[in-house]
Order: sequence, then C-alpha cells, then structure tokens
Amino acid sequence: MLHHGGDDFLGGLDDHRVIPLHLPKSLVSLSSPLPFTLCLSELKSQNDYIRQWVPKTKAYLDILLEREVPSDRSCIICGTDGVYKCHGCFGEPLYCTSCCRTQHQRLPFHRVSQWTGSFFEESCLVKSGIVIWLGHNGNPCPWDDDVGESSVFTTGEEEANTTDMESSEDEDGGDPSSKRADDLPTGVPFVKGNSALTTIVDKSGMHTHLVKYCTCPNAAVADIQMFQMGLFPVSFLEPKTAFTFDVLNDFLLDNLECGTSAMNYYSKLRRMTTTVFPHLVPDRYRELMRVTRQWRKLKLLKRNGFGHEEKDVRPGDLALFCPACPQPGINVTLPVGEQTENSHVNEGSNLQTPSWLYTRSLVMDGNFKAEHLHPVHPGDEVSLMDGRGFMVGDALYKEHLAVAQDTIQRSECNNHRAVNQANASRHKLEATGIGGCACARHGCFVPHAMVDFQKGERQMNMDYALCEALKINADGIRRALTFYDVNCQYHKCLKDRIAKSPILQIPKELDIIPGIGLWHVHGHQDSCYVRYASNFIEGAARIDGEIMETLWVPLNIISPAARGMGTPHRKECLDYQMNDCNFMKMIRMSKSLCKKYNQAVRGAADSRLAFEKLAETADPGQVREWESQERLAHQRRRRDPTAMDIYEVQLQKAPTRKQQGIKLLAEQGQGPGPIRRRGAATWLAEGLTIEEAQVTLQLEIKKVGGQPTDTQRLYIARRRDVLQRDIDRWREAGVVFLGDRPGDDEDHAMELDLLILDEELDAEMDDQRNVFKPEKAVIPLPSNLGQDTCTAIGVNALAKQELILRQGQANDALHNIRVYLADKAVIFQKTVRVAKSQATATRAWAQVHSVDRAVSIQASIYLKCRKQLCSLGADDALLRRYQPLAKEHLKVSTAVADPNSRGQRNNTLPWFWSLDVAGDSESNDWLDEFYRVHWLRAKALKDHWAEEILLVQHEMDWTCNFFRYKAEEWKRLGIIAKEAKKEAHMAYAGRQGKIYESLLEEAKRAFHRTKV
Repeated sequence: MLHHGGDDFLGGLDDHRVIPLHLPKSLVSLSSPLPFTLCLSELKSQNDYIRQWVPKTKAYLDILLEREVPSDRSCIICGTDGVYKCHGCFGEPLYCTSCCRTQHQRLPFHRVSQWTGSFFEESCLVKSGIVIWLGHNGNPCPWDDDVGESSVFTTGEEEANTTDMESSEDEDGGDPSSKRADDLPTGVPFVKGNSALTTIVDKSGMHTHLVKYCTCPNAAVADIQMFQMGLFPVSFLEPKTAFTFDVLNDFLLDNLECGTSAMNYYSKLRRMTTTVFPHLVPDRYRELMRVTRQWRKLKLLKRNGFGHEEKDVRPGDLALFCPACPQPGINVTLPVGEQTENSHVNEGSNLQTPSWLYTRSLVMDGNFKAEHLHPVHPGDEVSLMDGRGFMVGDALYKEHLAVAQDTIQRSECNNHRAVNQANASRHKLEATGIGGCACARHGCFVPHAMVDFQKGERQMNMDYALCEALKINADGIRRALTFYDVNCQYHKCLKDRIAKSPILQIPKELDIIPGIGLWHVHGHQDSCYVRYASNFIEGAARIDGEIMETLWVPLNIISPAARGMGTPHRKECLDYQMNDCNFMKMIRMSKSLCKKYNQAVRGAADSRLAFEKLAETADPGQVREWESQERLAHQRRRRDPTAMDIYEVQLQKAPTRKQQGIKLLAEQGQGPGPIRRRGAATWLAEGLTIEEAQVTLQLEIKKVGGQPTDTQRLYIARRRDVLQRDIDRWREAGVVFLGDRPGDDEDHAMELDLLILDEELDAEMDDQRNVFKPEKAVIPLPSNLGQDTCTAIGVNALAKQELILRQGQANDALHNIRVYLADKAVIFQKTVRVAKSQATATRAWAQVHSVDRAVSIQASIYLKCRKQLCSLGADDALLRRYQPLAKEHLKVSTAVADPNSRGQRNNTLPWFWSLDVAGDSESNDWLDEFYRVHWLRAKALKDHWAEEILLVQHEMDWTCNFFRYKAEEWKRLGIIAKEAKKEAHMAYAGRQGKIYESLLEEAKRAFHRTKV
C-alpha cells in the first residue's frame, strides 16, 4: 500500500494518521502477493516481451501520432484556449500564455511548443513573457518597477553593452549583438542577438531568458546574484551567459561514467535545443570547459570541509584515500614500544596483530595512453589544483627532474616494456604518459602520487611518485610492500638514488619489500618468480599486484579528450576521475571485504586440508628440514632475494632420452619367464603380471592405429603369440590350485577401462581376419571367478592372498605414476621450455609422449587393480585409500614444471600424491625434490590464506574506524559552523556526517552477517 510522506514519516506509521492511496480496481488483484513458485514459473526474457509487443506496434504508433494534436484545445489550468504545450511537464499539458508563464516561473528551463493552428512548432518560454528574478528567491525585486517585457523582442539595433560580454563569437564569425531576431528561421526555440536577454545553458538545452537583477541598495553584484540562484556565470560584471548547476553536474557525471568530452556533450545540448538547426545554437563550448574547471574545484573544496574552516590546502588534501588501508591517526592506532603477537592496539578488537600487519601495500605502474601535447600558450595557463589532488605539484617535481641523474639501466632480466620505454622520446608530446601508485589490496589511487612522464617510464619519475605515496597518512608505518612490473631491476639501487637526491625522502626505519605482480612476473626469468611473487612474501596475504591495470581503464576513456587540453586542465580532469574512482571503491568497500572474507574462509579450509594430507605422510625429519629452510629464507630475503630459491626445483638437467627409454623398457617388461612352481603366491603374482602384459599390449595396439603396416601387424601377432603361450602355461599350472573346471571353461572377452593420455592412441587396429586376441582373455584369477565361485570350489584362501597382492600392485602403479609425472614435469621445465629449434622441440615432445604412454599403462593397470579389489570384497577403508583415478588427476603440476606458471597459486596435488611421500622420496631423487617444492608451496598457500583471513578482519575494523573518523570530523566542522552562526554550513556538515554514519552502520551490519 502506498502512503503520503517520506522515509522519516514511514519510520513511524503507527504514530500518524495515515491516508492510504488506493489503487484502481483493475490493479487491486495484481497488488496482492503472488506465490513465489508462480512468480518463478512466469519469469520472461526480454525477447518474450518484444514478441508480445510486436502485435501492438500499430496501436503504439497511432497514439504517438495522436499526441501531435491536442485532444482538448483548452488550457489545463483556466480552460481558455491553449497555446503552449510543455514537454517537461508530465503528460505534456496545454497552457494558455498567462498560465504557461505562471506555471513555469519556477521551471524556466522546460521546453515548449506553440500551436500554430495546424501543428505544434518549437518555441521558448521567454516568448510567453516569463522573467527570471534574482536576489529575492525568485520573486520580483521591490525596487524594480519595470518588468521589462517590452524589451524582449527588440531587434537589437541599439548598441549592446560589451563591458563584460563574453569574448565568444557565434559560429559564423559575426558579433553576437549584430544578429537580428528575424534572421533566424521560424521554429527556432531561442532568441538570438538581443542584448536584453541572457543565454542560460541547462541540461535540457540552451535557453534565452530575460534576467532581472535585484536593485536593492545592499544587493550583491550580478555574478553573485546568479550564483545564489543556481546559475554559474561565465563573467562577472554584466554576465550574459550562465550555466545551471544541473548541467554542470550532469556533464561531470557523463564525463565520469561515459567518458563524454565537453565538445560531444555540448553538441548533444545543441541537438536537444533544436533538432533541425543545431548549428544556429550559440557556441559556448569553451565557456563550458572553463566553468567546469571552476565547478570541480568548488565541489572538491566543499566535500573536503574547506568551506567550514580557514586552513591551507596541502598536497593531496582534495583527494580521497582508501578506507581499508592502515592510516595512523585516522583508522588505526599503532602500537607503542615492543610489539607482541597478541597485543591489542585497536579498541574493541581481539584480533592478533603480527609484525607485518601494519604494512602499506602499494602497486606502481605507468600508463602510456595518457599522453599530452605541448600547450599552445604555456605561460598563460592557470592552475586551480597544482598538487592538491592526485597529480603532484608542478614546481617541486620539475626541480627534482632537473637535479636527478638520468641513468639508462641495462636490464639484467628479460626484455621489459617499462625499461625499454624509458628510452623513448616523443618530441611532439609534453608528457608521454603518467605513472604513480595505488593501494595494492583495494585499488585506490594514492593522493599526490601521480606523475607525468617526459621520456617514458624512467626511474626518476617513479622514485618521486613512490616517495610522495609513502608520505600520505603513513606516520609510524615501518613496512611497505611495493609491486612494480620491473621491481627486480628498479629496487636494486632505490635507496641509493633516494640518498643522493636533495628532494626525495623516505623514513630511515621504513623497510621496503619489493614484489612483482603475478601476471607480469611471468615475463621475467624463472628465478624472479619465487623471489618477487606475492605467493612467497610473508604478510602479503592474497595480493596479485596487478590491480592498477584495471584502474587505467576509466582513465583511458577520457585520455584522448585530455590529450590536447591545457596542462592544468588535463591534470584537473585526471584528478577528478581518480577521486571518483576512489569514492566508488569507498562506498563499495564493505561488499568487497565481505566477498574477500568468504573467499578467504574457503581458501583457508581447502589449503589447510591439502597441506595436512601432504604433510602427514612425509618423513618427520624431512619436514623439520623444510621448515628450517623456510624460516631461514624469509629471514634472509631482505638482504638477499636469492634466498627464496628454495621454492624452486633445484635441478640442473632432466634425464636424457636414452635414460628415459631404458627406464620405460625396464618398467614395462616383455612378459613372464618360465613357469616356476613356488606355491600359490607365486602363481597369483604371475597372473597379475599376465594381466599387466594384457594392458600393455592393448595400449600398443591402440598406438599402432586403425591402418597398421604389415610390419606392425607382424609385430602385434608375435606379441599375441607370446602372450597366449604364457597364458596357456599359467592355466596349466593353475590346475593344481583351481582344479580342472575353471581352466576348461571357454575364454571370455575382457574389456578394460583404459586411461589414455597420449592423444595419438585413439584408434583400434582394423583386424581384417578373425584372429585370436589373448590381450582380452579373462584369466581364471579368484577376482575374475567371483566370490561365489571361489567359495564353491574352496579357494577363498587364494582370494585373500590375491587381495594382499592387489594392494601391492596398486601401490606400485601409483608409485610409478608419481615418478613418471615428476619426470614429465622436469622434462617440461628443462627440455621443452628451453627448446630453441624445431628439431629440439620435436625430440623434447617425443620424450613427453613416451612418458604419457608409460603413465597410461600404469593408470590403466591401477584401474583394473581397483576393479578387482572391489570384486574381492575389499572393505570401505581400503577403497577410501585407493580412490578412483580420473584423467584430470594425471595433469602435471606446472608449478614444478614451470615456476612462472600462471594460475597455479591455488592448485593442490591430487589425492594419490600424499599416499606415500616418504617411500617415494627415498627411492627417487627427482621425486624428493618434487615433494620438497610442493610441500613448501602448499605451506605458503596455507599460510597466505590464514594471513588473508586475519588481514581482512582487521580491514573490516579499519573501514569502520575510517567512516567513524569522517563522521566525527564533520561533527567537528558542524560545531565550528554553529559557533560562527552559519546555518547552511551546519546543514551541510550534518548531511555529510549522516552519510558516513550510514556507511558505518551498513558496513557493521554487512561484516556481522558475513562473520556469523
């Protein structure tokens, strides 16, 4: 039910006499709540609605045409003949001249059309005699007896007073005052060339109005009277052009959200004024750009409280920073003295505070799309911001560039764009791009930390940006984590460059830890990954270090328009765009942190489980050694980044092709030897060997393909003959254990579940003749006979022995799979990745395919073995140990195959890797190294997820503290305004304080729901 009243009124409906607004009877049935299931079943797509609308097209079109003629020619107010139709009023009502003037006295920027007797023609409200009064809240001035309507349509023959007229001329180059009203075509909705009228630009288009100023003895000057009524004058003594606050706000929002340039926006306003003659609309494009600059400055000063108290605007004071980053004195109180792991430094917080907690995490990057041409009149430019926002102040920055040494550093790592771009010089550009810093965890630009590039992304540019970023609300911060595309080179001499500079400064006690984003690090040498990736930096939690790439996107939209602006104007546009980006981050911070917290909880649980499975089967001595390596590496990394190489595979060369071939031949074998009656266990073991030979032969046949050569057919026939002889001999020996009946039964075809990795093994050999296939024969093992048959013939003891042997067979198969996959990982790292020629690459891939075939054999043997375990009645505990094996489990861990692999920081090993760590490592040095790296990385993943949970919880507290600080700051400003008896200032301070209180309450509710 709908009611009269606003939000505050609705809060106390029980205390008021409420008058309900009844819906029409035709809608009453729709107002009752529908069952939820019914609503879901009737959900329609947008295409469904279009299909329903298509038959109604003609009816809609007829109504659209009927609106061209009034259904009732009488005035909607007084009933007399109507003349003007207002397009801004709801329903486009018809007014007589008098009522149109009266109704639009407070709505002077509506667009109207005039009835000519046969159609509506575009017109303007000034022709109805409307007058805009200034100085008395829109009411006529008591000192002015002349309404001034008679001067509206003068021909403009008298000389206009151009004492303070705008310098802009009309597009045809003539003097604005020399245009006559009758020079314009009929139907143009404005008056041109009349010195008594003022041009007012609104978001509905351009309007001409008669503006009457207050002439009281104590009246304000003309421009102030205009500004008090929501009009921004473009000049000051006798302003003849003004912009409404609405159009300025609308343009700024369009510029922020859509990247609309001033030229395109004013072109839109011209077309909104008149669709047929937009070129006749007066050109106020340059005035729009200038007034917008002034409007931006005023809004920033207002939002940051500089209208409430007199104080200097310092660098970065007109910029908004991240609410979730630690800012001492604003949202966090740093501990005093020695820091303990469990000390409580934030009131009401019982969270742990490790030493790495209060870290300023920054990401540094450059953007070469934000170019800037040399200004036409550089000495005549006026700056309104000059370092008060995000772009640094001009004077000190140029002084730094003048004294800094421009050393060209040769990259010791791979060929990086930022290093090469540093030597690029574009003579037609004043700035080849911009660069700076943002918070690495939340993506908020750092105030007063954005610089222009002159010859590309040089170290002297980024040094200045970094030093300025570390000054912003960072008093007492002792640890900074920086991510930069080329930090492996940039950070080496950073402190030396700062020490030599008379301008650059950073606190001596500040420890700067370098990092490289997880995307850019893949373009570096392999060693850079473990030394600079955030995955291995203590206290980094879950940072990818690439968030600034996403921040350039909105700036790149406006960069083409800003390319040709004056230098101060361009910086102000970039400042406002970055400030809005931070504002949007701020109001969405609670949602972002809740999402991070949920991800952290899931990630911590998964990574902890995976690590525990890997660690519980590892040798305790090895674990202690690996833990010691980890502690030592983190202690030494600040002085020597190479200490982090423990997270990398320490191998020099993979096995050669010959060594690999020898290993595969030894593992596969060529079939069983002579029959040796050593008892039932020996006979069963030989039966398992025959089954493995059957699997191997089936895969060999797959390898041959569908159209084998005669040589290949002969090879397969001989293999089948040997296998059949072994089966016959094994059957004869089995008579002792099984009797005659199981061995005399007719052979049955065995269909194996083959797990094939090699894509070439996809076709069955086309046997043209009816040949025997011993590889598919079912041999009479107890697992194939079944439990009932074994019980009937009294061989249950054999079944139990086979169950034990099958466990060993499964262990062997899984062990071989692990070894082969580890070998494959090393082959990728040391052979495939470094192949420099087609021949080398072909040989390398031949090794990979050879290992794939070996893995396929062992995986297929394991599948057969597990199936037989089920047939033998294995219990649930045993089957949980030997889980089903899928193809996706056999992927090589590229975190070992390639230390720079993308997207691997969340990966964990499949279940079978944790089955017997110690046993595998003892028998194979390659696998020992493989497990060491995976154990360390699994622990790093677990630790970083634990850090993420703790850090996100602190960030939730810091965000609430930030909103609380802002609300209290506006309360303080409100008190100042109250003491100065400035009621309007008090009202604004109260409104701003309420906004931050609302953000605080919303954040607290969201965080509570998430944690519960």
